[in-house]
Amino acid sequence: MRSLIPALIVVTLLSLAGAKLSAANKPNIIFILADDLGYGEVGAYGQEKILTPSLDKMAAGGMRFTHHFAGGAVCGPSRACLMTGQSQAIGFVKGNPGGQPARENLRDQDVTVAEILKSAGYATACIGKWGLGPQGESGYPLNQGFDYFLGYDTHVAAHNYYPASLCENKDQRQLSGNSGDKKRVGKVYTHDVFTEQALEFIGEKREQPYFLYLAYAIPHSPYNPPDIEPYQDKDWSTTNKKYAAMITRMDRDIGRVLDLVKKSEKDTLVIFTSDNGPQSGGSTESQITRFFDSNGEQKGIKRDMYNGGIRVPFIAWWPGKIEADSVSKHISSFQDFLPTVCEITESQIEVTTDGLSYLPTLLGKYGVQAEHEWLYWEFLYMSKKGIAGRQAVLNPKLGFKAVRFGRNAPVELYRFEEDIAETNDVAKQFPEIANQMSSYLDSCRSESKLWPISYHDKPHASTFSPHYKKGDRN
Repeated sequence: MRSLIPALIVVTLLSLAGAKLSAANKPNIIFILADDLGYGEVGAYGQEKILTPSLDKMAAGGMRFTHHFAGGAVCGPSRACLMTGQSQAIGFVKGNPGGQPARENLRDQDVTVAEILKSAGYATACIGKWGLGPQGESGYPLNQGFDYFLGYDTHVAAHNYYPASLCENKDQRQLSGNSGDKKRVGKVYTHDVFTEQALEFIGEKREQPYFLYLAYAIPHSPYNPPDIEPYQDKDWSTTNKKYAAMITRMDRDIGRVLDLVKKSEKDTLVIFTSDNGPQSGGSTESQITRFFDSNGEQKGIKRDMYNGGIRVPFIAWWPGKIEADSVSKHISSFQDFLPTVCEITESQIEVTTDGLSYLPTLLGKYGVQAEHEWLYWEFLYMSKKGIAGRQAVLNPKLGFKAVRFGRNAPVELYRFEEDIAETNDVAKQFPEIANQMSSYLDSCRSESKLWPISYHDKPHASTFSPHYKKGDRN
């Protein structure tokens, strides 16, 4: 069968929007990424218990996307998609490493957003969770276009908010008062370190524009913030108080970032989103997700191919460019950031991508906005049998999304707009469309020796989330 792998060249994307910006006025770009924050965990997206006033204000002053998707259902492939503009269909990093570091490393030939912006004259910094290559390897931020890096180089390292040290460029920054034991609470909470370093970077006096990738680890477990303000008097479980406090702490610090940007009076685009759906994996996470209605109306959480695992909040704030309090239903995903950056900076760099610039939408030029024909995701997990794969594909023009649990398995088919909660499988009603979706899933994926889908199996209990219903909370 003919391959349906989508591959575009960024240069061809530059003429689509018809909304070029002057090369002499390149904006600063700040991309803030949360870790495991659900679609429904921000006030602007319906959250009723967790306080997020800064993000709500950001949405009121900018644009809130209602149909934005992460690059994957777990952090590794999602972040790789964001950096390279390549979805899991064509990207090298298709899953989390699973004990094999080569699986998470970006390669020398991979071109990142940071490399593009650096070539366009930007100062570039990555602060927070990286997870696409450790110190000394090709995927390390300093080898992928970043001038400065402070944070966690690997996924596992990021599972500790009180480490003894953090990677800083080619060295280690020691955190006095931390033992390094993730089960113990130390004196230095890394989230606070990241915020202070981000503020310092933004406040530096420089002639050139800058790109800041601020990748917070919140609200990924463990749930051990320095305090539980402002929830100490709530009649909630201690875990719920800690979880909410983490998100509100992050929200507070995003407010500090926005305030500093406003004070600088420099042209700056700020984007906020999450790398995948809310945390899963055990009774604690299940209880949290139910209590806060973390996935909103959607079925599924982290690791799921249902919307709850991959549909994420996305807020863009750009004073003077983006209309305040605007809402967009444009269907977009993480691979679109790279071509958007290319269009904003008029970068003439040839990069293979299946992303489409959403700059026209940001600027309100909806009539020239290119639309995706296909969007693809997968989640791979390892067992004694090999690597099993779940897949999903969305065809916005047809108005259907399909989910499949492994090759040769039947697809589940859902009307995208009418059934965002994916409760009614209509595969038997629309067999031709189901077959078309299945054929796409068979042929769209570039093969990988590191990430083969070796067998079909229903997901096991530890990774398959409950199907939450609106009334099913405690």
